[in-house]
Amino acid sequence: MAVCTPFIVAGCSESAPPPRAEPPSVSVVTLKSTEVRPSRDFVARTAASAKAGLTPRIEAEIREILFREGSRVSQGQVLVRLENTRANADLQQTRAELTAARAELESARKNLERGEDVAGKGFLSDADLDKLKDRFNAAESRLETAGAAVQKADLNLEYTEISAPFDGWIGRLNYDVGAVVSPASGPIAEVLVTDPIYVEFQLDESDYVAFRRADNAGIEDVAGTLSLRLTLPDGEFYNQNGVLSFADVQTNESTGTVNMRAVFPNPDAVLLPGLYVTLRVEGRAGAAQVLVPQVAIQETIEGKFVLVVGNDQTVSQRFIKTGPRLGAMLVAESGLEAGERVIVEGLQKVRTGITVSPVQKQMNVETGVLVDSTGSAGEGEAEQ
Repeated sequence: MAVCTPFIVAGCSESAPPPRAEPPSVSVVTLKSTEVRPSRDFVARTAASAKAGLTPRIEAEIREILFREGSRVSQGQVLVRLENTRANADLQQTRAELTAARAELESARKNLERGEDVAGKGFLSDADLDKLKDRFNAAESRLETAGAAVQKADLNLEYTEISAPFDGWIGRLNYDVGAVVSPASGPIAEVLVTDPIYVEFQLDESDYVAFRRADNAGIEDVAGTLSLRLTLPDGEFYNQNGVLSFADVQTNESTGTVNMRAVFPNPDAVLLPGLYVTLRVEGRAGAAQVLVPQVAIQETIEGKFVLVVGNDQTVSQRFIKTGPRLGAMLVAESGLEAGERVIVEGLQKVRTGITVSPVQKQMNVETGVLVDSTGSAGEGEAEQ
């Protein structure tokens, strides 16, 4: 009787097929068509909408500093007091000279009246009468001079107190108590108005000429057709919109540009003068275009492409041409259509032609944060 050993039994049995691998899971975003307005970004810099230096108008020693550096000040608020002893003495002296000039004029007037009286009776020569008239005229001139001196001394006394010319913020103190300052010393400090705040930028002269040729309206008329936004140095959007307010009437010869200016509200003092910011100028009307997430785009020497998931869950490569950036998205000028699904997470796990298990996500256009279909945060938000 034949015996089948375990080796023979094992050899006689059929081997089981290997388990089939599950398709990789990827996150996809369905592309949408939205209105894209024509836009352009400019490197810009903020500037105070008003600025005044607290420059002394007389030479005197600083006696009191009545403000804290970097604080808000109000129009008319006394900020600096200078030594006023000399100004007071000058005022008293000029007032005394004014009193003397008045007395001299009164005496000259009486002498002239008496001289005219006796000259009419033939007891005073014409030459002597002319001398009395000259003395009266000279006394009048000295009175006017004395009055002007009093006004000047009174102003100099007022100048010993330096007040804020308008509401604003005061900057760094350049001189301390005890320092002797004068008009030639420069400002003791500066007061700035930062609400509203200016945003200054340059437009290439050729673009400016094309703009003027296309539309001969003034800046005030054009401003109503534009939307202005700022991106701050930390990459965040500023939460106030601005208005185009000024275009220079001549070009800068050294740079070939035209100086432009926009105005932005700044009630919370988020913007400081001197900040470099990105100014986006947009038209108020545009055309419908497809937006693609920037994170979905890859690039080779052949160009930019995305991985698209078809209705049969198969991955295909699609070369595209992109346009302006809008937040976390780019305009897809060609290669994609609304309704198609592109992979935004799991790109390293897939290749063209394989089948995947897509997980539908939604993306915040501005921030790029991903959420699933239920609205809860996906990996994109968790990473942030």
